[in-house]
Amino acid sequence: MVSSQAVVIVFARRPELGRVKTRLAAHFTAEQTLALYTAMLGDTLDIVRSLPGDSLDRAIYWADAALPAVPEDLARGFRCALQEGRDLGERMYRALEAELRDGARKVLLVGCDSPNLPRAYLVEALDALDAVDLVLGPSADGGYYAVGARRAAPEIFEGIEWGTSTVLTVTLGRTRLCGLSWKLLPSWYDVDRAEDLGRLARDPGAARVKDVLRQIGGTNA
Repeated sequence: MVSSQAVVIVFARRPELGRVKTRLAAHFTAEQTLALYTAMLGDTLDIVRSLPGDSLDRAIYWADAALPAVPEDLARGFRCALQEGRDLGERMYRALEAELRDGARKVLLVGCDSPNLPRAYLVEALDALDAVDLVLGPSADGGYYAVGARRAAPEIFEGIEWGTSTVLTVTLGRTRLCGLSWKLLPSWYDVDRAEDLGRLARDPGAARVKDVLRQIGGTNA
């Protein structure tokens, strides 16, 4: 069971035409791509919102210059903050470190590229952080869909070629060098391409995304 003094962060980008899910944009109109991204964000927030634990803190960290205006029902139950840093690694480290510095005992960070991620994986991650320093959720592309920490070590986020198939392997090597204990979660997949949407349509979850797909005829969801 998720205990108190835990924070779950969702990294997100303001839903805006032409700024989100650019690899999907080759197969859909700009409006359809935006609708899919907004649904992916909504499904991710629904998963995090449903996590057990009355004292669990939930936050959206936006990759924007200012806090965006988003529908109130979409961000219900989440406080909002801005990502800070020059690249993804620095932004993740700063977010984790800020929450730990503010008193959180453990912090879990997820993106919104896995809108049908089993909730049980996030519960497992938070539980594991009672015993280990770091948890990572491997994604099929060689990266990770989640990272959680009870100690913030900048070294594991520095000099990483983000978006490549070596991200997880390099991160685990850095984790060992830092002397941190760690656990891997079950593997899952990101939704970055049209074929990923086909897989998502066949798997459980992601009700919002599937609703958009039915509306635009993107798959047989």
